[in-house]
Amino acid sequence: ALYLQTDSIVEIPPAMRVATVCFAVIAGRSLGPLETPNLTGYDPKVLLCSHNGTVQGWCADWLECIKTKSAPDGKTKVMQAWKPADCKEFCGVYPVTTTLLQAKKEPTACLNKCEGFQTNLADCIGTILFEPGKLSAMESKKSASAVDPICTQKDTACLPDLTDKYQQCVLSASRKKLEKKDHGHDEEACKTIKSDYEDCKSCPALSAAGGSKYTAFVGGCIDQLNAYWQATHPNAKEAKIPGAAGCQVH
Repeated sequence: ALYLQTDSIVEIPPAMRVATVCFAVIAGRSLGPLETPNLTGYDPKVLLCSHNGTVQGWCADWLECIKTKSAPDGKTKVMQAWKPADCKEFCGVYPVTTTLLQAKKEPTACLNKCEGFQTNLADCIGTILFEPGKLSAMESKKSASAVDPICTQKDTACLPDLTDKYQQCVLSASRKKLEKKDHGHDEEACKTIKSDYEDCKSCPALSAAGGSKYTAFVGGCIDQLNAYWQATHPNAKEAKIPGAAGCQVH
């Protein structure tokens, strides 16, 4: 299952970042007299839940539940608001509920991955919901060090449109995974683009498109949340993992 393949935020393949890894401007309606203004500078629901230009209802509802139940303490209460199933249950240690996990017969490794996944997801969700300043600080700043030669060499791939190409690749890959359709995803071309993007991250031509740390953090959070949704989906049948006792995605 996708869930067990997750060790940390930055190690998860990117997903659905084209429309989401950006700051969403809140506008278009006036606040009620008793309503607290949103001072984050972005809408977490748009940032994390957008897919094909639409905010996914299950995701928006889950974030609202987490935010409400975590108040007034904020980030430190996210795990308590979520209440994911005990990792012993995930890994088939006790009680045995998931035959796929039980068959792996690697309870220690499974428990470590499960606990890491839960901690990382709760941390990134808490940061985006309650610590916008910390998220903003992740955006890249220009370095005074010398520019890498790859940035200026003849026929370099480190051009401003490389970021757009990379984002198109991760979007098409995500759609292929989630919707089980190709959507014109060119695996070989995207491998080259991904390699070029990794080599060119520090180049001035790409820096304006956003910091790699910010992109990895937000994109990784999106990936983990969608992986969790898929792994706990009723249609997963025997591969389905237990859901949460608190805020639920299904």
